[in-house]
Amino acid sequence: MACVMLIALAAALIATVASVGGALLCRSRARSAADATALSAASAYWSGGASDLCAVGRRAAAENDAQLESCAVEGDDIVVTVSVPLRLPFMSRVSQRSRAGPISCE
Repeated sequence: MACVMLIALAAALIATVASVGGALLCRSRARSAADATALSAASAYWSGGASDLCAVGRRAAAENDAQLESCAVEGDDIVVTVSVPLRLPFMSRVSQRSRAGPISCE
């Protein structure tokens, strides 16, 4: 009986570690997608090549298997929030926020 309990405990521990690892991996993917989305939208904003920055951001997020949740211009910066799916029973998506804009090189 003790062996069965020990095996069940080990299985639960492995499942917990795998879930946390998967969540951290998805968080990293969301951060990368948010950064790429913000940079794409900021580049379009500063080059003047796009009239709808959020459409540029939506496209960049989709190319990174993410979904654009919000997009806003704050001063000279573009601020976006993107989310990626997470396959956990208690959390379906993980979101990250990113900001991109000009920085003086002086």
